[in-house]
Amino acid sequence: MAFLRSLRGSLFLSAALVPWAMTAHAQAQPTLKISHIDTFSGPTASTGVTVSKTLLYAVDLINERGGVLGRKLEVVPMDNAGDPAKAVSMLSATVDQKINFMVQAGNSGIAGALQGAVEKHNARNPDARVLYLNYGSALPELTGEKCSFWMFRFEAHQLMKMYAIADYVKKNPQIKKIYLINQDYAFGRQVSADARAIIGKARPDVQFVGDDFHPFGKVKDFSPYVLKIKQSGADTVLTGNWGNDLSLLVRASKESGSNARYMTYYGGLFGVPTSIGAAGEDTVFQISSWHPNVPVEDKQPALEKYQKDFKAKYGEDLYYTSILVQMDMLARAIQKVGNTTDLVKIAQALEGMEYDSPFGKIQMRKEDHQATHPLYINQLVKGVKYDAEGLGMGWKTVAKVPGPVTELPVNCQMNRPS
Repeated sequence: MAFLRSLRGSLFLSAALVPWAMTAHAQAQPTLKISHIDTFSGPTASTGVTVSKTLLYAVDLINERGGVLGRKLEVVPMDNAGDPAKAVSMLSATVDQKINFMVQAGNSGIAGALQGAVEKHNARNPDARVLYLNYGSALPELTGEKCSFWMFRFEAHQLMKMYAIADYVKKNPQIKKIYLINQDYAFGRQVSADARAIIGKARPDVQFVGDDFHPFGKVKDFSPYVLKIKQSGADTVLTGNWGNDLSLLVRASKESGSNARYMTYYGGLFGVPTSIGAAGEDTVFQISSWHPNVPVEDKQPALEKYQKDFKAKYGEDLYYTSILVQMDMLARAIQKVGNTTDLVKIAQALEGMEYDSPFGKIQMRKEDHQATHPLYINQLVKGVKYDAEGLGMGWKTVAKVPGPVTELPVNCQMNRPS
């Protein structure tokens, strides 16, 4: 941050000395384009739209500071409609427009397809390479056995978050019986397997009293599942569910009189708190990189501006802080290299970068291009300064897990360009 402020100051000084030259130069500078290949239509479009707003906000913050190397950033949205094949075709559109930087996350299947396509394209076209910035696809293998020099992930993946949850469970002996329920696809299956292995090791005394999988997005009545949860005596339900599947599950649980708490990955996604409503009070927990009440809890009012500004501009709570971190770190890397075209050097500048962001210390691991950062376990409660989506309830930190707790052994054999 200080570096960019210093840069802006030096640009201002130069402008004061030769205003006519700087004005002409600024007018001649083209924008630095970044393609955003995400899902803007279809059943999961709401998440993609929220992400798009956050990326625009991140870009605006950088542009307000003078841009990068005197150039303003411009986002070029491209709708993959939730289709991996269409996403890969959007990579071709990115190359056709001579865009060197691409942003995507969300669906891990799409992320994997794009990662493979970028790897092949860059090997065949060294003069038209693309750098892929991922703000949070959950699949560990993207920075594990399928890692790529051309892809950086700025958000902790599912396995890292499970270690953070295990750390929380280890320190809370009142958690004794856990019920696992997940959507029946790769991510849900992985959450279940990892919970048993990782939490089971951290707390061998914990009982897993159920392990259900249900069709993705097709269950309209969760009462049969909730009945099994009640009969199991579970005090905690751990779920990777998101969207309507999570909302309906929590509401059915509250209607049944269950007192089980719900530990979630995606309880704070846009629209979910509203959909859950009063049923979420004191019941829903989530793991996240940040939440709007963190600056209040840490007594850092200057940092509240991010939540205030984003809410005022877009009418939503700030959720995807990894996008702000991602764009700031990219700007720093480009600034260090001194140009926007040498992607090898820009990638190398990102490798190993440590960044004291407003949202905690971020470190981009050189060996696999996976970021580590603090994680928060939050509870949906009344009585906090910033509520969630006008509910009269908001997120409160119950545990903060330092980044090093979630660092895993490197599982990456990276092919690096010569």
